Amino acid sequence: MKKNEKLTPKNFLKRTYKKKVNEHEELPDENHLKYLSIENLYEKRENRKGYCDLKFLLNSTSSCEISDAILSLTNNNGVLKGLKNINGLKAYGKIVTVETAANDWGTSVLAIDKAKKGEVLFIKACHENCSYNHKTIKRSSSAIWGELTSTAAKNKKISGTFVWGYVRDVDHLIHLNYPVFALGTCPNAGSSFGNGTINKSINLGHTHINQGDFIFGDKSGVVLIPKGLFSIAMKRVVDIRINEKNIHNSLKKGETFSKIIYD
Repeated sequence: MKKNEKLTPKNFLKRTYKKKVNEHEELPDENHLKYLSIENLYEKRENRKGYCDLKFLLNSTSSCEISDAILSLTNNNGVLKGLKNINGLKAYGKIVTVETAANDWGTSVLAIDKAKKGEVLFIKACHENCSYNHKTIKRSSSAIWGELTSTAAKNKKISGTFVWGYVRDVDHLIHLNYPVFALGTCPNAGSSFGNGTINKSINLGHTHINQGDFIFGDKSGVVLIPKGLFSIAMKRVVDIRINEKNIHNSLKKGETFSKIIYD
């Protein structure tokens, strides 16, 4: 790319995809925009090109860029406010939904068996009348996720767990290399009732989470992408990254931020 040439989707991707998947295979070029289907994350053998493209994009993006993309498409930023990154790891994937009582960790165990490689668990674990009220559920909740469930999920190659409730064993989770997000932590565990539901729609106030929706979490926060918006949202992420790179280049040349934004 010429020194003063402005970035476009085509020349951005030509430069970005010089990195390699391994020593024998290069990442794809700008044609990757055809392959941003959520299913490409789970069809590695059948569509190696699409898998590599999408993994590269997701591994190098952030919840901030994804939230900006969703906002530009829907006027809703997609953020699931209240969820905290427990051990500093990024996680993303197609959702397996779980809903259970605030003191039932047994359903979490059953959900691990249901989830497939690369998917993530989203567990709503609170009382019927407080689906999205963090302060209310805090008084009566138990941890429904911890070290043993994380170990089992990691062994199953699940990509992460998001708990609309409470988790424990944080001292172990920070060393386990398995991403966990939750509303908070507490030391007490519930019981192994196993009375919840799996792969049913979840209601969090004004937000509905369905099986197969996509979720992305990192240190900045957690963003939900409805499955029908995934491909267009990923394309919008590429546009946002290109625009931000052009802004960075202009700032390096000495232009003021206000001039770049408002001129």
